[in-house]
Amino acid sequence: MKYDFDTRVDRKNRGNLKELMFTPDAVRKKGVVCFSGAEFEFKTARPVIDAVKEAAENGLFGFTVADQNYYDHILWWMKNVRGVTLEKDWILPVQGTIFSAATSIRLFTEKGEGIIVPTPGYNRYEQAARRLGRKTTFVPVRSDCSLDLAELEKAMQSPSNKLLFLCNPNNPTGKIISRETLREILALARRYGTAVWCDEIFADVDLTGKGVPMLADLAEENDCVISVFSMGKTFSFTGVNHAHVVIKNAALREKYQAQRDADHFGSIDPMAYAALCGGYTPEGKEWLEEMISVIQSNNETVASFFAEHMPAVKVNQPEAGYVLWLDFTGLGLTEEELFRFLSEEAYFCCDPGKEYYGAPCMARMCTAVPPAELERCLSLLLDAARARGLA
Repeated sequence: MKYDFDTRVDRKNRGNLKELMFTPDAVRKKGVVCFSGAEFEFKTARPVIDAVKEAAENGLFGFTVADQNYYDHILWWMKNVRGVTLEKDWILPVQGTIFSAATSIRLFTEKGEGIIVPTPGYNRYEQAARRLGRKTTFVPVRSDCSLDLAELEKAMQSPSNKLLFLCNPNNPTGKIISRETLREILALARRYGTAVWCDEIFADVDLTGKGVPMLADLAEENDCVISVFSMGKTFSFTGVNHAHVVIKNAALREKYQAQRDADHFGSIDPMAYAALCGGYTPEGKEWLEEMISVIQSNNETVASFFAEHMPAVKVNQPEAGYVLWLDFTGLGLTEEELFRFLSEEAYFCCDPGKEYYGAPCMARMCTAVPPAELERCLSLLLDAARARGLA
C-alpha cells in the first residue's frame, strides 16, 4: 500500500479521552490496542497531516471563515466520494455534530417536547435532549437492524415528538438506510410535520461500493430536513469540533443559521480549515480507498476468528463505517462476567452494547487498527477463551 496503516498512533501524555477514560488499566499495562471508541489506532491521512503542518509553519492562527476555496474542496469531495452534487449555499459550517444536534433540538422543540431515536443508536442524541429538558422516544429496529417504519410512524403520530434523529450509516450496527426507506421516512415526516436530522459522518467509509445516500439530497425544497457530515470519522477528527449541515430548504436554512449563531457559533478553526483542504482532495480520496480495504480485511479477520474458534459469538457485518456489532449472548455469561472477562482476562476491550441501547452482552468493536495489532489481540482472546472453556 502507498499509505501507512501499520504504525500505531501514540496516545500517551496527550490528554486523549480514549486513553484516559475508555482504556482499562489491564489493557493499558498489556500494551495492546483498545477497541472502544470510534477512533483510528493508526495515523490519519498523510495529506491531512501535511496540510496542517504547512498551515502551522505559515504561522497564521487568526479568525477563519469559509471562503470559495474551502467550499470548492467540499463540493469536489461530495461529488466524487458521496456521489451528490450540492449547491454551495446549502452548506453551513457548525462546531461539531452534537453541536448541530443541540441547535436542531432548540430550533424545533420546546422544553417538555421530544425527539425520536431509533435503537440501537448513538447515545449522545438523547444526552443532548436530556440536557436541554427534552424527552426521547426510542424506536427499536427489527432483528436485521433495519428500521421498523410502522413503529416509527407511531412515534411520529405523537404531537409532542417534533424531531426525528437518524444515523446513516447507523452507529453501532453499520447498517445503511436505503434510498427507498429514506423516501418513505420523508413521506411520513411530511404527513406528521416532523423535522428530520440525519447524522451521516460515517457515510464516506462505504464498505459496499454502492454509496450512502444523503437525506438532504433526496429532500424536496420545503422539507424540514438536515443532513450532517464532517471529517470526524473519515479522518478520525473527532477531537476537532467541526462539521457541516446541508439544508436545501432556504427558509429553514435561514432559521437554522440564526439559531446556530445564537448558540455562539464562532469562526472556523484555522487548523480544521487546513485539514479539510488537505483531506478533501484526490490524495485524500486515494488514502480513504486504501483505508477502506484495511477495514474490510480486518472485519473479515474478526468474523473468521469467531466463526472458527468461538462460533457462539455472532458478528453483524457492517455496510459502512469501522465498528462491528458483536453478540456474545451465546457464551452464556452475564453482562458483568462478559466484560470483566474481555477486559481483565482477554485484554479485549470493547464498548458495552447497553451504551448504545443494545441488548445485554452486545458489544461495539472498532476495527480501525493496524492488522498486526488486531491479530495480537485475537490471539490473547483465544488464549483466555480456551482457559475458560469458551473456545
